[in-house]
Amino acid sequence: MSAAAEVQALLRFLTKDARIPLAEAMPKINSLRKQQLDTPEAISKANEADLKSLFTDDKVLRQVINAAKRVSNSRKRTSTASISPASKRQRANPDAVDDEAALSLPQTDLSTDELAKVTIETNRAPLFLAFTIAVLAYTHPEQPLSSRWSLAQAVVSAGAQSKAKYIGITSGPTAEEDGWAMGQPKVKIMGREVAVMRRHVLAEPGDDEAAPTTAFWGLDLEALRKSNGPLIAGKDVRGQTGPPIHRPDAPRNYLLKSMLVVGTNIASGDDQTVADTASKKARQKEIGMKREEAAGMMLRAIDIVCQSWASTLSKEELDQRAQAWYLRVRPDVAQGQAGWGQRGEVHLEDILSFRKG
Repeated sequence: MSAAAEVQALLRFLTKDARIPLAEAMPKINSLRKQQLDTPEAISKANEADLKSLFTDDKVLRQVINAAKRVSNSRKRTSTASISPASKRQRANPDAVDDEAALSLPQTDLSTDELAKVTIETNRAPLFLAFTIAVLAYTHPEQPLSSRWSLAQAVVSAGAQSKAKYIGITSGPTAEEDGWAMGQPKVKIMGREVAVMRRHVLAEPGDDEAAPTTAFWGLDLEALRKSNGPLIAGKDVRGQTGPPIHRPDAPRNYLLKSMLVVGTNIASGDDQTVADTASKKARQKEIGMKREEAAGMMLRAIDIVCQSWASTLSKEELDQRAQAWYLRVRPDVAQGQAGWGQRGEVHLEDILSFRKG
């Protein structure tokens, strides 16, 4: 198998079988290949500790391990047992993905001056996602938060697919170039047009009139292509027939675990005994909280900047500015494939310097 085909097969496994969002899966490719974990079979036989170094989130780790074992066993792959409990819960409760309260943005109590002293380590994809979800509150305020998350993921995924092709990680046309967005309505976000699907959202309980408002889901074109269409393939999150969408909970979960304040102590605790499960769980919870706090700081810094310009710039101008701000503060990484998924530092002082005046 050629290197390009190997990469595509591994990417297909992570996104389709392990159900990892594309923007989160692609940075893992090089690391997996370096450890010769380049097939589901190799992953299924790998030491869990080695996989833990790549997939630090326990839920994602289980998804990868279970998917690798399932794909490696043709009998399991064709049986109903291959459906994970998480998938069953999502089917049983499809409305969970657009629970606006559950999709809330992380917050911080830090003042602007305190934020200016913070440096956050992250890579480019979650930083771009942070800028996108923050600016959408001003450029598309009519969209409910669930829609904004879905649209933001559509933008990030489209950018990741184009970048992967440009630096040679993947080959062939993207789903968009292949025509899978043809005829669909589009919304321009962060300078990129993404295909969307209209959804029906009822007014909040207690409103004088329960009149429906029109909103959008971001279409998952890669999933649509993998399903081999037509456009009505699959079901939407309410179980209705329709094209696959970017689920709003996926980008939120990704963002909340992708950032960390520089200088934070997150010792892995490998010196602890395996039996010390309670301590490990407590430590993992603490690390998760610190990552969520870092994401809240990042979003707050970007929001302060957007808010300072919102009354002066048009929505189109603010969208253009947000693109430029991201480009100026994104982490410096190596060129080409070597820099894919590479982490770097972002100084919130640099972001806050974009405030009006």
